[in-house]
Amino acid sequence: MQKIIAYLNKHSLIINSVCIAFWLWIIYENYQTSQAENSFEQRKYYFIVPVLFILLSAFNMYMAQKRKNRA
Repeated sequence: MQKIIAYLNKHSLIINSVCIAFWLWIIYENYQTSQAENSFEQRKYYFIVPVLFILLSAFNMYMAQKRKNRA
């Protein structure tokens, strides 16, 4: 378990950057679908979850950088 945590701490910037790119792609795809179907009012709540995960990844990146500077 210690090796997994050490690996995640070491590569957290890359992992979280990939996660942010993935969630931005999800938002883009939802936006394109809502534009094609003219259903933005019905689909606007599908943007909440990806934005929350982007904020969570940004917070994780901030905390990882803070841990790295402290050590």
